[in-house]
Amino acid sequence: MLTFDSLLFRSLATIALLIAIVAALFFARAVFLPIALGLMTALVLHLPSMALTRLGIPKILATTFLLGAVAAILMLVFLLMAGPVNRTIDSYPEIVTELRVKLFHLRQTFAAAEQAGDAISQVAEDVQEMVKDPEVQEVVVREPNFLARAATSVADVVTGLVVTLTIAAFVLVMRRPFLTLATMPFATFASKLNAARIWKGVEREVSYYFLITSIINVALGVAVGLALWALGVPLPHVWGIAVALLNYILFVGPVIGTLSLLAASIIQFDTAFQILAPPAAYLTINFIEANAVTPHFLGRRLNIAPLAILLALLFWGWLWGFAGLIIALPALVVLKAISDRSPPFAPIRRILTPRRPPGAAMEPVPATRVGPAERRSTS
Repeated sequence: MLTFDSLLFRSLATIALLIAIVAALFFARAVFLPIALGLMTALVLHLPSMALTRLGIPKILATTFLLGAVAAILMLVFLLMAGPVNRTIDSYPEIVTELRVKLFHLRQTFAAAEQAGDAISQVAEDVQEMVKDPEVQEVVVREPNFLARAATSVADVVTGLVVTLTIAAFVLVMRRPFLTLATMPFATFASKLNAARIWKGVEREVSYYFLITSIINVALGVAVGLALWALGVPLPHVWGIAVALLNYILFVGPVIGTLSLLAASIIQFDTAFQILAPPAAYLTINFIEANAVTPHFLGRRLNIAPLAILLALLFWGWLWGFAGLIIALPALVVLKAISDRSPPFAPIRRILTPRRPPGAAMEPVPATRVGPAERRSTS
């Protein structure tokens, strides 16, 4: 019999609640996406904001300076990338055609090139016959010009940026009220204090993680851009920015960057060395970054199971598209930091933590001290 206290009822209610939450996030993405980006920005800027506050700068001025710097950097990136990206979209059919022609010429060295040529010739003859047919009419699709699309894109980006940074500003300036609100569900002072301690540790760890990651990604973009400039690749600064942004998406980002760079090299160059050198240089630099630089500076903060990362990328990418891919790893890092410090989340920690060698103990997480300000804010 199904009663309110039965395990089956609680399980079905939990599943229904999860489905409702996912549906709300999916259909109300216009509301929840800026909120998620604002919270993520506030977490990333937590340590710089605290550092400026310790120097005697008022919190409002420190927050204004940091968010202004973030807005300026994002707008500069957008202005540098908007032109090349729009031109690429405009010339997409020509790029695909040229890429197919180049691939066809490369495949001529293999035995199957003759069969591929016959098939392409047959398709070309069929297309010519269709064009000669007097009943076939030409259809012209008029699209907005570059200036109209650019104006719309700039307006959308500016609107989203203003909303995101406004939310981040409120979270940074009004940290104590938000912390008090987060600890309200807990009944006792000890539980409130423990929740405040956990959240403070999460803030510090997540902020440190993404600050170091951003510095590494910028260095990676500069190194790749210089390497591509030395190899004669057009627009090396655009490739450097794209590589730095894609590196925030673990596993998937480097694959997208490598394939895109390989396709561009096939279109731009003719010899095998010129075609393979740019993606090979990118892969080499990325391999050094992923296996030497990042583990050295981040250590256990990147100790997340690869399967969990892939599942998070799939879920958030399906939910919110490319923005979801950007948010996937921050959400996973926050969940991992909370599970490391909260015993009730121990099962989640075991799922997110990679498999350890036999006999190896899990690395203890140091306790985070909470000062008088946090004690007063939780009471």
